[in-house]
Amino acid sequence: MSMTFVVTDSISAPTIVRLMPMRYAELQEAFDSYAQGLPPLVAATQTDSGTVYRAISDDAGLYYLLPKLAHLFHLAPSEAWTVWFFAILILSFGVGIYGTMHLLKTLPAKILYFIELSFLGALIIKRGDIYQIAPCLALAAVPLLLQNLCSERGDRALWRDAAALGTAGFIFGLAHLVRSHSATGLMLFTIILLLFGTAVRAWHKRLLLVAMVLVGFVLPLLYMQHVMDTRDAFLKAHQPNYHQVLRQHPFWHTVYIGLGYLSNDYGLAYKDIVAAKKAHELAPDAPYCSPEYETALKTAVIDLLRKDPVFVVGTLLAKFGAVLVYFLFAANFGLLAAIRYPKPWAVEVAFVAGLAFNALFGLVAVPYPTYLEGFIAFAMLYGVISLDVALQKSNALALHRELA
Repeated sequence: MSMTFVVTDSISAPTIVRLMPMRYAELQEAFDSYAQGLPPLVAATQTDSGTVYRAISDDAGLYYLLPKLAHLFHLAPSEAWTVWFFAILILSFGVGIYGTMHLLKTLPAKILYFIELSFLGALIIKRGDIYQIAPCLALAAVPLLLQNLCSERGDRALWRDAAALGTAGFIFGLAHLVRSHSATGLMLFTIILLLFGTAVRAWHKRLLLVAMVLVGFVLPLLYMQHVMDTRDAFLKAHQPNYHQVLRQHPFWHTVYIGLGYLSNDYGLAYKDIVAAKKAHELAPDAPYCSPEYETALKTAVIDLLRKDPVFVVGTLLAKFGAVLVYFLFAANFGLLAAIRYPKPWAVEVAFVAGLAFNALFGLVAVPYPTYLEGFIAFAMLYGVISLDVALQKSNALALHRELA
C-alpha cells in the first residue's frame, strides 16, 4: 500500500475549546461509526466503490469514551468535547485545591499556589486539546498522595488506602488511554512514594499498596486491548488487505520530526508530513503509522545520528535548555527553598522522577508549552511545596532560638 494520510492543518474544528483538527475529524468518524452500530474504533468512509473501513488507533481512549458520553447525554461531538474538557478541568482543580489547602501550612505558599494555578489554568484552557490530562492529574493527585501517604495511619486505614490507590490507578490507566503516558510520571511518583516515603513501616503492606495501584492501572489497558482485538478482527473480515496499525502513539515518528526543532539543512521540521514523506522514501509500501512505518523512521533517526551526531546532540541540548527555563519559571522561589531546606529524600526522588518523565515530552518531541503542561504542573507543585516546607522549618528554627 502506498503512503496515504490526510492533511488537516487548514481545517478548523468547530469547538469552543481547541481540539486538533485531525483529532476532531477522527472524533466525528468515531461518533458516526457508533451511530451506525459499528465496533468501537472503526471509521467508515463511503466511496464510489463502496464502504472503506479503517482503524482509529492513536490515543484511542478519547474515541472510545466520548461517543458513549455523547450518546448518554444526547450531545453533538463539539458539545461532548466541551463538556469533557471542562468537567475534567473543574473536577481536578477542585480536588487539587482541596488537597493543597490541607497540605500547605503557610500563607505565602498558599498565595503563591493560587497565583501559579491561575496562570496554569489559563495555559491549559488556551492550549486546549487532550494535553490537559497530564497537568490536571498531577494537580489533583500529588497533594492528596503527599498528605495521606506521608502521615501516620493505623492498620484500619490500610484497606481504605488500598481501595483508594486501586481507584487512582484505574483513573491513571484511563488517562493513559486518552493521552499516551499522561499518567506515567505520576505512576512513578506514586510508586516511589509508596516504597520509600510512606509512613507504612511493614514492607509487605507497602508492596500491597503498590500492587493495588498497578492492578488498577492495568485493568483499563487490558480492556482496551480486547476492544482493539475486536476492531482488528472486524477490519480483517471486512476490509481487504488490512494492515494492522500501531496500538500506541508512534514513537519514532515523533523523534524524527522532533529533530526539526532548530533550523537545519536536512529539511526537518516538526510537521507530520515531514515524517510521512521520509517513511515513504525509505519504505514506499508501508502504511502510515504502521509498524513498518515506525521501523523506517527509526532507521532514519539512527542514520542521521551516525551522519551528524553534533547536530542531534546540539538539538537535544537546545531542547533541554528550553525545558530548564520552564522549570526555573514554574518552580521559582521553591527551588531556592528546596536547596536550603530539602524535603525527605524519598519525596525529592519522587518529584525528580515525575519531573524527568514529563520532561521527555519536550525532549523527544519539541519543548512547546502544550507538550510540557504536565511538567509545568509538577514543577509548580514542587516549588510551592518546597517553599511551604522551608517556611515551616525556618519558623520552627526561629522559635527554637527564641526559646533557647
